[in-house]
Amino acid sequence: MLVESAVAGAAIWLLTTLGTVSATDWLRFGAIMVAITIHLVMVRRAEESRRNESAGPHIDLTSVWTFAAAIALPGGLAVLVTLWMRILIQPIARRQPYRFVFSSSSILGSTMLAWAVVHLSGFSLAATGNIPTDLGLVLVLALAAALNWFAQVATIAIALKIVTPHTRLVEFLGSKTDNMLEVTTLGAGAMLGMLITSHWVGPLLLVAPVILVNALLNLAAERRAHLERLLSEQEQLQQQLAEDAHTDYRTGLLNTTGLAEYANRLAERSRHDGQPVTVLAIDLDFFKRINDTWGHPAGNAVLAEVGRILREKLRPGDVAGRDGGEEFLVVLADTGLAQGILIAERIRQAIAEAAVSTTDKHRNTVTLRGRALPPTDEDGPDVRSISASIGVAVVPDNGDSLALAQHSADAALYVAKENGRNQVRVAGLDIGSAATRLPLPLPSPRTDQQAVAAPDDTQVSRTA
Repeated sequence: MLVESAVAGAAIWLLTTLGTVSATDWLRFGAIMVAITIHLVMVRRAEESRRNESAGPHIDLTSVWTFAAAIALPGGLAVLVTLWMRILIQPIARRQPYRFVFSSSSILGSTMLAWAVVHLSGFSLAATGNIPTDLGLVLVLALAAALNWFAQVATIAIALKIVTPHTRLVEFLGSKTDNMLEVTTLGAGAMLGMLITSHWVGPLLLVAPVILVNALLNLAAERRAHLERLLSEQEQLQQQLAEDAHTDYRTGLLNTTGLAEYANRLAERSRHDGQPVTVLAIDLDFFKRINDTWGHPAGNAVLAEVGRILREKLRPGDVAGRDGGEEFLVVLADTGLAQGILIAERIRQAIAEAAVSTTDKHRNTVTLRGRALPPTDEDGPDVRSISASIGVAVVPDNGDSLALAQHSADAALYVAKENGRNQVRVAGLDIGSAATRLPLPLPSPRTDQQAVAAPDDTQVSRTA
């Protein structure tokens, strides 16, 4: 409000003190007004596109007209030129009224400041033949251009800083390229202002080159935007290729390559932090029978369901992948034995309670069910066919490397297979079924190997 009030007061004062205007000034004024109108009408669509692509404060070529008017016209006429330019810009800018008014005040104020520097300096705009005097005029015009640029940049940047206080002020100053463009435009405006003092038709001669420059800027902006889109698409494609190279497409989990990279990275981080890592080796029971009985599409559907269960039951920091065929590997970050057993049991139970709708060899719809689900009258032979055996091992208890712990987990998995499947076994420990319950308690002093009750009240015990 302070800026707008000060600019409005100065503009009204210049208009009221305009006095008698010479015919030459009216010709110069009319030529600039016609040039501005032609320029902004011809470049409207291109300028709209450039403004839409602009990330920060937008810098256009209109300063060539307003700065020339500040040099060659009386103050009141320079005000009218600026106001007319803003009227023509409004449909292109399409800014909120309060923003448009403030921007207009900033531009008008900088134009009047440049006019004051030029006309109050006392230097003649016509060549005098006196080298110091003529060079002094160059310095005055350079000072006027610098103040014109600084006044606009400072007012807009400070206003935006007030609106978004957490943003750095440098972000509102525009790019280096945009500011170089503005300096070049002001230089062209200075030359046009000097040309107008010699002949009033100067603006009409310059309007065509300005339009062509505007078109070139729009073409460059379109090419830059096209290149940015291509780079963005290429980056997304590279990310997708990297994900595909590490992902098993049937389950959505990591493949063997992804497991080798991410699991070892997780184990190394946990080792560095002094935290344990639990490894789960998972194998689907009688999976070949599912493929032979119902067909490979049914087997693929079961694999996809197991992948979904693992993604659902695991934490964001854990690593899970398909280790080939019907085998899966899970690496639990910062997890001791007791918690690892609980997670393994949750996974085993979820798989044993799964229900997978799929098709058989004859494309008939069939729902394969987990072995923990109660039988129904609709169950045919081998419908209740889904379960998993899981082996558990811990780094560093079962080896100081992930490879050693995985080997121990595989050994425990084979024990689970040999003892009836659909169960969890620990490297060095058993979680038996109710029929083969081992009553010996888990020995202390290990606090993370407390007795853990399985869903069927099975007790954890040490194997022979």
